[in-house]
Amino acid sequence: MIQGLSSDFEQILEAGNTAPSGENCQPWHFFVREGIIELHLLPERDRSAYSWGQRAAFLSCGSVVENIVIQASARGYRTDVVYFPNRADEWHIANMTLNKDGKIPTDPLAPVIKARVTNRKPYKTNPLSDKERKALFDASAQADGNFAFVENRRDINRLSLVGSTNELVMLANQLLHKFFFSHVNWTKEEDEKKKIGFYIKTLELPPPAEAMFKVFRHWPVMRILGAIGFNRIVAKQNGATNSAAAGIGAFMIDRTEPIDFVKVGRAIERLWLTATAHRLAFQPLTGVLFFKLKIDAGEGAVFSRQEQKLVLDAYQDAAQIFNAGGKHIAFMFRIGHGDAPSAQAVRFPLKDVVTMVS
Repeated sequence: MIQGLSSDFEQILEAGNTAPSGENCQPWHFFVREGIIELHLLPERDRSAYSWGQRAAFLSCGSVVENIVIQASARGYRTDVVYFPNRADEWHIANMTLNKDGKIPTDPLAPVIKARVTNRKPYKTNPLSDKERKALFDASAQADGNFAFVENRRDINRLSLVGSTNELVMLANQLLHKFFFSHVNWTKEEDEKKKIGFYIKTLELPPPAEAMFKVFRHWPVMRILGAIGFNRIVAKQNGATNSAAAGIGAFMIDRTEPIDFVKVGRAIERLWLTATAHRLAFQPLTGVLFFKLKIDAGEGAVFSRQEQKLVLDAYQDAAQIFNAGGKHIAFMFRIGHGDAPSAQAVRFPLKDVVTMVS
């Protein structure tokens, strides 16, 4: 228990603290004062080789806001959100003012906030039920029409390869390879200690592949394997896993400003929680999308010309399938029916992410 923090606010902040983030970096901090929760982004936490301009962190902060608003309703609070309230501080994401309101209904998604998880297991290919599909489209309404979803097998297979372009590029690129493997936690003890990164069990690798993964972390080994096309073999296997889904969806935005990513982050979290409520498995497929942002921003030097072409071609394929037009695809995911994940990401305790302000 944090001194001065009420039981209501503790539960509300716990919900915010369970939001998803790239590499589980948890790039946020809360300041609490007089019924107001300030959400601040911690740029030093998200030094991802994937993310450009903290856009992945802005997405995560949007998910934090959505969780807080949902959980606040369950504790009888109405939440007023003001985005970027301090022009002098670009990392001050939002102020959320909570007021007791006996008339506010409890959001039905509140009970599943802590159950939401990334599930990288293979899914079953059976289609969504009409009830599941309707629930997802109803949840996506927050995105103001910038939501696309495909269920035909041909497009799912094409988008699965778009998603696996991440592995195709990462395993052949020394900088991305180093970043990824430096964020793998090989034991539960290491994961509990670091609280940031991928616990190996969350990657859902079969035992032989998990053993080989420790060999793949050495770049000289991967460079040799890459020369014989090993990254293409891995990408093909991951593409097959991705294709075992009931559908693949995307959220799009008109601009790529921070506020756009925060707002779409809220819509993403709402849909993800809805999937959780219907016991659907869910996995983000975002590598190519963030690579595309880096290239567009003139930071494509990290990629070879061939890698840039792979990224841009994959992104264009996704944009065509989703009929994106001039919109940017901010988030892509696969969804379906599958077994529960083997492990879940560890979080920083609330005392490490909350500061009480008098």
